[in-house]
Amino acid sequence: MSKSRNNVPRAAIHVGAPAKSFSAAEGYEPERRGWDENTYRQKNQDTNNHYDFTRKHLNFEINSQGEIVPLGSNPVPLHERLQKRLDELGFKPYMDNNNSLGISDNSPNCTVGIIISGDHDVLTRLAFGDQDVDFTLQKSNAHVLLKQGIKDWAMDTYRWACDRWGAENIIGFDVHLDETTPHIQIQTIPVAKTKSRGRASAKYVHKDDKSKVLSHKEWKKLPEEIRSNFVRTEAERREKESVSYASVWGKDKYAVGETYKQMHTDYYNEVGHKYGLERGDDIAMLPGEERRERVHKSKPFWRLSARPRMLSLKTR
Repeated sequence: MSKSRNNVPRAAIHVGAPAKSFSAAEGYEPERRGWDENTYRQKNQDTNNHYDFTRKHLNFEINSQGEIVPLGSNPVPLHERLQKRLDELGFKPYMDNNNSLGISDNSPNCTVGIIISGDHDVLTRLAFGDQDVDFTLQKSNAHVLLKQGIKDWAMDTYRWACDRWGAENIIGFDVHLDETTPHIQIQTIPVAKTKSRGRASAKYVHKDDKSKVLSHKEWKKLPEEIRSNFVRTEAERREKESVSYASVWGKDKYAVGETYKQMHTDYYNEVGHKYGLERGDDIAMLPGEERRERVHKSKPFWRLSARPRMLSLKTR
């Protein structure tokens, strides 16, 4: 995985389609919430899946305090964390009573999922060192211990993600070691600072005494000859945090494409080069065989992120 152009090991970044929300069950998958051995067995009935129950104990997440903890440690499920952050931001979806889900198809997208992975050999070496690991699901890997290298890679990736999207807007940062290639699944809310709506308020400041400040209404009450002693100023509209996919990712497909390209470059400069992972290729530009392989490796993620989700947003 993620070797192309002269067999150079590369990082891989897959960005899912923006979504309106996701159901509780869909949020349980990246957290492995409630998964037991039977769940793994059922998942593997799909021959494209390679979930290894004997490596489940290796999975971890990075919580909102920036701490590495076992995967599923957060008592609040992913879909509830999404709703909580949206409430903090004052986000309200467009409602549609004619829609069975109660939310309009035109409601803004409010969450984006990203998978960070890379070359299989590099990442498995970081995760397992020279331990004997069976990837065929024929032998138990209960003896396998996690190495510090994969934790360092995950923590560096977490810091990069926080710098890019804001720690408070990362509602899930899950590291999966129970599949073919180690990877990180990040669930984000696209948040940008925007100016408050409405006209900026005008103030009038005395030329000789800056402490004398009048509103427009107060200034209008003054005699004409006194008004000229004041200078009009406009206070800047306050900035506020708002959910905005377009502001974070781009207003059209071309801008989104540029965002993706820059993200690959930034990730290499800040994280990838430290671990021997060259800049990743934009997936649309890859040869067909490798593109299919990457999508296959990321199949559980695409089930979560590839189509609009509206199930868990509360009706207001």
